[in-house]
Amino acid sequence: MQKLDFTEKHALSVTWLGLFANLLLAIAKGFIGTIANSSALIADAGHSFSDLLSDIVTLWSVRMAGIPKDENHPYGHGKFETVGSFVVALMLVFTGIGVAWHVLNKMVSSEVPGAPALWMALIAIVVKEALFHLTRMVSRRSGSRILLANAWHHRSDAISSVAALVGIAGAHWGIPMMDPIAGVLVAGLIVKAGIDIGYESLRELTDEIPEEEVISELNKILADVDGVDNYHEMRARRMGPNLLVDMHIEVDSMMSISAAHQVAERVRLRILENIPAVNEVLVHVDAEDDFEDEEGGDPSKDIILMRPQSEIEDDLKNILNQIPEIIGITHIYCHYLNQQLSVQVNIMLDSEMRIVDAQKIASTAKLKIEEIKDINDADIHLELDDNPEVLYK
Repeated sequence: MQKLDFTEKHALSVTWLGLFANLLLAIAKGFIGTIANSSALIADAGHSFSDLLSDIVTLWSVRMAGIPKDENHPYGHGKFETVGSFVVALMLVFTGIGVAWHVLNKMVSSEVPGAPALWMALIAIVVKEALFHLTRMVSRRSGSRILLANAWHHRSDAISSVAALVGIAGAHWGIPMMDPIAGVLVAGLIVKAGIDIGYESLRELTDEIPEEEVISELNKILADVDGVDNYHEMRARRMGPNLLVDMHIEVDSMMSISAAHQVAERVRLRILENIPAVNEVLVHVDAEDDFEDEEGGDPSKDIILMRPQSEIEDDLKNILNQIPEIIGITHIYCHYLNQQLSVQVNIMLDSEMRIVDAQKIASTAKLKIEEIKDINDADIHLELDDNPEVLYK
């Protein structure tokens, strides 16, 4: 059985509490609204029923979002929360339209609601406002978007109960039309809440929502990481309650792969430690600035791939074999920067050779290497190790 974490347990608990409260309120509002002849309260009962459905969807979404990543969902199941939010939004819109249709049909025969309708509206306001604050508190602790949507669903029900209360009171004060007018207003509030939640869900599903606060925090973190010369193309997108972050960092162009990997890991761990909502970080390491130009062009379209290092090594071996004084080659490094290739070669010479003679051989090797096509610069190093590992002889 899947083990629930602290925040997920609280999310499920507060949702179950809301579900039972909405079930009781929907039944009570519908019953009292019917016997008291209150269109506004019946409309409000419809809102509570939509809240009940919303709680059911929320329970499903929270449980699904808590499932660990697997082969079919390598980034986890967080998007199920967003899907759940969108379903809740659709239910709100259709509920609002249905409530409006019911109220408009009753406008022709407006009646003064009974006194119990007033008390029911007051009770509903207190209960739903309490649920709003409790659910919002848990959503902030867990980072759950669907819990936040459900919290505002509770708040919209509280507001609709206020509208129902005003309408019922207005009818008692001698304006019978106030009750159905309040019912239409309640329906409008329901539809608006659905449209707002649905719009945000669509933006999240299409990765449109810019996480500006997260980007700002990333800037602060990266500015303090040793080894990062520059950074760009930082992106953050939502996966339900979690965040996925990716970015490019620029390091010293002559840094080794292992050293650059250490810098990238330092960046990744620093982000995970400082931003709890982030559960996945992808760091792309650049040896030079590959950011888009001032006119907004994509630099990747201008990249021309050069020959792989294996071909370069074959050419170097053939060239250096022509110099008999070179005993062997211990290291070859290729640096592809600014669409140019520079190579660093470590060669072995006779240990008894004079330095001036070794310099002449190194100069000859440099000139010959730079004659190879697409090599712009060669840097020759003398191997001083007593027992080096020889790549070529």
